Amino acid sequence: MHLGVGSFGALPDAVAVGAVIAAAAAVAALWGLSGALVAGALAAALVSGVPATRVGIDLLASDAGAAVRTLAGGALPVFVGTVVSLRRQVRTHRDAAGRAQFDPLTGLLNRVALEARLGEWIAHGRDTGRPAMFAVLFVDLDRFKVINDTYGHDVGDRLLVAIARLLREHVREDDLVARLGGDEFVVAMPGLRDRHTAGAIASKLVSLLAAPIEAAGKSLTVSASIGIAVFPADGEDVASLITSADAAMYAVKSGGKNSFVFSDLRLRDRQARRLEIEQRLRVAVADHRLQVAYQPQIDLTTGKVVAFEALLRWDDEVLGKVSPAEFVPIAEEAGLIVPIGLWLLREACFQARSWDEDGLTAIGLAVNVSTLQFRQADFVEQVEAALRDSALPSERLEVEVTESVLIDQFDVAVQALRRLHRLGVRTALDDFGTGYSSLAYLQRLPINALKIDRSFVSCLALTSTGRAGSTVPIVDAIAAMGRTLGKTVVAEGVETAAQARYLQRIGVDHAQGYHFGRAVSSIEAQRLVQLQRSKELADARAARRAVRAGGSGETVERIELLFD
Repeated sequence: MHLGVGSFGALPDAVAVGAVIAAAAAVAALWGLSGALVAGALAAALVSGVPATRVGIDLLASDAGAAVRTLAGGALPVFVGTVVSLRRQVRTHRDAAGRAQFDPLTGLLNRVALEARLGEWIAHGRDTGRPAMFAVLFVDLDRFKVINDTYGHDVGDRLLVAIARLLREHVREDDLVARLGGDEFVVAMPGLRDRHTAGAIASKLVSLLAAPIEAAGKSLTVSASIGIAVFPADGEDVASLITSADAAMYAVKSGGKNSFVFSDLRLRDRQARRLEIEQRLRVAVADHRLQVAYQPQIDLTTGKVVAFEALLRWDDEVLGKVSPAEFVPIAEEAGLIVPIGLWLLREACFQARSWDEDGLTAIGLAVNVSTLQFRQADFVEQVEAALRDSALPSERLEVEVTESVLIDQFDVAVQALRRLHRLGVRTALDDFGTGYSSLAYLQRLPINALKIDRSFVSCLALTSTGRAGSTVPIVDAIAAMGRTLGKTVVAEGVETAAQARYLQRIGVDHAQGYHFGRAVSSIEAQRLVQLQRSKELADARAARRAVRAGGSGETVERIELLFD
């Protein structure tokens, strides 16, 4: 059957748009199609004034089945093809509209579709005057990035598909499951009488996602952090609900992951603070408003400053001073830590070279790099470029990494460390003892130094005998291990003279902490070294005499005099 000239015979010619609408209505009624979609197809050809095939609308299927009718006094040509072609095109439009609602990888609802459905639930409640309770579960995978980086995006995609299937299979029939993007999912649960059902589902999902999942021929283990927001208590619109659930999810992340928590006002305030910090941090990075401070590292035998550790500082014009403990994790989550880390590395190298020009040679420079920065494919090249551009001798630079760089990518990390070693760059294992410390891997690592974490040093509750506190055996063991393996041992967070004496006694080489000095500006760091060198001969001789006489305590007292 064809839609020819006769099909338009009864339509008014005065208004072209009216004709299109009428034609669409007639065809839609005849063939059971959507009037709006048919009208859209006809209108596209009407407005274009060119054969429909040239605008991507397959209405002019064949000369035999096509007819042209000029509307509005011949001003606007309409090309009309077979009804079969029209119906096929409308179905194509319908399929496209359906695809626009779903995530192409997992087949779950996408963000737009999810927000539309949640909006419908909220609107229905308002229209009926009976808003129904429902919950939004924000599900974020904890270790997906590690798996994706280790095995590749294809394996990561298959894992996401498997997780999507798992979520669909273990929620209620009426629940919605959506993928927002990346490794973020949402489960929306309508018709709740109380919060307990949402909590029960969240608990089940946490357990399921913590178990090994088969994907791409591998048994992969992730876990999930889930934040729960309940309508209307945690938000009266879609955006507020998702934000509240997101805030609760981040609370789980910061508290150890692999769990769930309900949103509350405190968590929402914390999320608002986090978002504000992220926004201001982006401005600070773009406008070069971060600063570098330098904390001295002291040789516990001689009392000399042997190095400075370059530390990030941020004094924002809106937020004021923001602690690195607060903004660095946010920088990592926001994808800012790599450019920030590269800036810190280069800034510190250029500053050390500037000290050289002022006569402060032989002072080492330690720069801590994040796991994400260290795992960049061109990280070693970035270090090499910073040294070359600043003209800083490579042996003056020490790159500090944490044990987390070794997780899942041990061999890759070892190769990067060996390349740094060949450049002449020193390397240190930061926060040693808090992660996956192992003699088996420590013997294989081409590193120069072990840094005892401040959490162990702070717990050295030393008595007059110089030995007490729950962490003493751990500190003793790390010092002994370092000596055996020929590594320099550095203690962080030294805050008292008693701690310094004890660390010196057990053979710790270097120390840093408030007892010796806080992190200071580059100018103050330079003055500190200059002051030390003005006393260097006398103080160094006194320190060496004290050591030879066995008076190690006097050495520490001499060190204290340098920083009074």
